[in-house]
Amino acid sequence: MQVKHSNLAPEDGALDSPECSLRTTFYVLNANLNTMDKRIVALLVSLLLPGCVSTESEQMLADSEGSGGELQGINIVAETLGREIDRNETYDLLLESGNNSTLILWAAAGCHGCHQWTQMIRECIDNGTISEESNIVTVHRYPSFEKRSAVNTTYGNSSSEYYSPWPVLVPGEDDTAWDATSGERSDIPITEAFNNPVTPTLQIIDEGGNLIWQSRTYYPDYSVVEEIAGVMS
Repeated sequence: MQVKHSNLAPEDGALDSPECSLRTTFYVLNANLNTMDKRIVALLVSLLLPGCVSTESEQMLADSEGSGGELQGINIVAETLGREIDRNETYDLLLESGNNSTLILWAAAGCHGCHQWTQMIRECIDNGTISEESNIVTVHRYPSFEKRSAVNTTYGNSSSEYYSPWPVLVPGEDDTAWDATSGERSDIPITEAFNNPVTPTLQIIDEGGNLIWQSRTYYPDYSVVEEIAGVMS
């Protein structure tokens, strides 16, 4: 199945944020370091800037997408924040889908674009642009260096302005994707199975675990929301 991509560029000024300016500084330093030091710099960048999307990182993602065949028939079974809205302590994406498509928001606790997308999706459910019956989940992208408590504070707490009134999944660092056909766990890391999404990335998975649409648009855009509503209708 052909995957549809939405590739709107970040808004003017998005790449001039303090986070992205810091990333640029790291790149300059990186040019003058030896191999071991470069590895340390790369680690610092990934730890400090999970929500910063640069033109370079988007191009790298586009180059890695290939045909998309490796993404078909994949399921996520992962722990949740354990709230009532999360339904269960462990969430099976396809089992809970009711044979309908599911919108996934790959997010990080410190990602400003993720915060704003969460707000827009919530508002579009409230105003009817996205059906309140739609399957929506947030999946934490960086369990290796963001604590579950930070995700809960940002997206799980009802008093947070970025509260997610839909299931929030918090996979472990070593969790792998499940094969939707066999119903068995694969040896492919979840993020790798879903093409190593940056944050934020929005994806729509159909009832068979097939990736049918995705967007890497950093800041919320109503035209992207209309695409989501059209694909999920």
